[in-house]
Amino acid sequence: MNLGIKSIFLVAKSEYVKWLRNPRFLLVIAASVPVHELIVRPMIRAAGEMGQPLNMFETSIAVANSGFALLLFPLIYLVLIAPFPTADENMLYYIARMGRRNWVLGEMLFQFLSAVSYCIIIIGVTVAQTANISFLENGWSIPVMDYDKMGSMAGIHMGTLIPPNLFYQMPPYKALFLSYLLLEFFLFLSSMIFLLGCLCGKKLLSLFIVVSQIALGCGLFVTRSAFMWALPFSHSVLSIHYQKYFRKYVFSPWLSLALLCMVLLFVGVMAYRKVQKVSIDMIGGDII
Repeated sequence: MNLGIKSIFLVAKSEYVKWLRNPRFLLVIAASVPVHELIVRPMIRAAGEMGQPLNMFETSIAVANSGFALLLFPLIYLVLIAPFPTADENMLYYIARMGRRNWVLGEMLFQFLSAVSYCIIIIGVTVAQTANISFLENGWSIPVMDYDKMGSMAGIHMGTLIPPNLFYQMPPYKALFLSYLLLEFFLFLSSMIFLLGCLCGKKLLSLFIVVSQIALGCGLFVTRSAFMWALPFSHSVLSIHYQKYFRKYVFSPWLSLALLCMVLLFVGVMAYRKVQKVSIDMIGGDII
């Protein structure tokens, strides 16, 4: 069957609507509680102590560069994406009508849209918590730049939330864009690996591979081991791409983006070719 743009979008739309209705989204709300306590609340307290507002997106930037948040949110995304591709009594008819190629491309489009939407949700949840004490200009706030110079009695270290690697290197809007661009492509890659595992009949194995590289990557990121660049996880963390004071890369974020795209292309081609040979019975189904 020939490729059909309409069929691809219909598949993506159908899966996306089911994804948005997933009751597991309550996990995102649950995850926002520890993130609030460890990241958002300290930033609000620092701003209160100095009597100065935060930039609207600084908490979102802090979340996208936190080892804890980057361990928690990708794992929740995997839980949300685990039931897809969906398998029901109409699946055989649906794939036969759309065509296997259109179906798998629609699944890829759905995964891309879900990753983008998930990042927007993270930004929205964090922005909502500080909107009343924030400004929108493209400049770092005084609490982020100068709070640590005060020697806080509350034990808050702003440099661990938004490190100098970021605010000495670029304005906040650029940091927001690059942080979530890298995170979005990392989430997309994780879901694509899971899709390939579904097509190969290795759902549990693919999930184990993705979860393991997230956990290991987070550990290497925290210890700043040189081996961290061997895993996709580290390429999703913007702050470690820059030196602390000098305007030089440790590893170019654009190169990280290119590498993630190359791996995505490789996995996508494998999935596209595999769908022509796989048994329909092996596709779909939830494992979590």
